[in-house]
Amino acid sequence: MPRLDLAKRVATLESQVTELQEQVRSDCPQRRKDWRRAVEKYAGDADLQSVFADALKLREADRKHARKSARARSR
Repeated sequence: MPRLDLAKRVATLESQVTELQEQVRSDCPQRRKDWRRAVEKYAGDADLQSVFADALKLREADRKHARKSARARSR
């Protein structure tokens, strides 16, 4: 491939990349994805609250089991 054709193609691609970057920046600003968005979205959802309550019960049961095992080992 002749060197001039390659240089022309690279220049065209660079201009297209610049245009695409400008489009991305000019579009409506994207909100950061993090756990707070999920909390806001599902706040007050009864099904999700039920899942959280069940998870809390399971964690507490695991804690009690771990405490009993630790006491048995220390004796």
